[in-house]
Amino acid sequence: MFDITSMLGNSNTNSNNSLGSFSFTDYAAIKNGSYGKLVKSYYAGTDKANNDAKASSAKSSDSVKSKAAAEVDKTGLTQIKKDADELKTSAEALAGNDLWNAADGKVDTAKITSAVKSFADNYNKVIDQASKVSSKEVSQDVKFMTGMTDTFSKVLGKVGITVGTDGKMTVDEDALKKADTSTLKSLFNGNAAYGSQIADKAGSIYRDADMSTTIYGSNATASSALSSVYNQFI
Repeated sequence: MFDITSMLGNSNTNSNNSLGSFSFTDYAAIKNGSYGKLVKSYYAGTDKANNDAKASSAKSSDSVKSKAAAEVDKTGLTQIKKDADELKTSAEALAGNDLWNAADGKVDTAKITSAVKSFADNYNKVIDQASKVSSKEVSQDVKFMTGMTDTFSKVLGKVGITVGTDGKMTVDEDALKKADTSTLKSLFNGNAAYGSQIADKAGSIYRDADMSTTIYGSNATASSALSSVYNQFI
């Protein structure tokens, strides 16, 4: 417990004017307000020290979190999550009936062409980013997805979509606009269609990347924290 008499420094120095451990000098200090000022000054200093310690601890924690986040970003998982989500969205757009509903017996070729190009672009982004990601689960998802595309490559070729040796798609807009609408629709419209299966696999890529990000982030945070503690003792 804090003893204010230790601040006054003379509680036992005057044996003639003291009663036990309390001196008349202490009484005088209380009476003229010096005692209160000393108490306030003491606790002000204590509060400042506590606040400084908390601020330092929070800064250290933020530094560890920032470092961990940066390490996670280096794995490429955050980017492939974004790419996979965009691929899923573009594949689902092609699967929707609205795109294929004909007005006056004719489908909107321009809209379909734009939607297919968006799908192919997002598909290629996932392929590119997959080579920068070290997650085994994500790699398996992407391998399954490219294998499915290889299976449909001949049909895709008939509508102007070619698949290169690198697994990426190239869209021939002229050929796509002239393609048989029923063939295009069979590829992308419907729950069992190629496009819907790609959408499902894109969802798997997103989930596995998200899980890998969480696991890696937890490990990175723990490793950084342990390293920080270790460094204090060397």
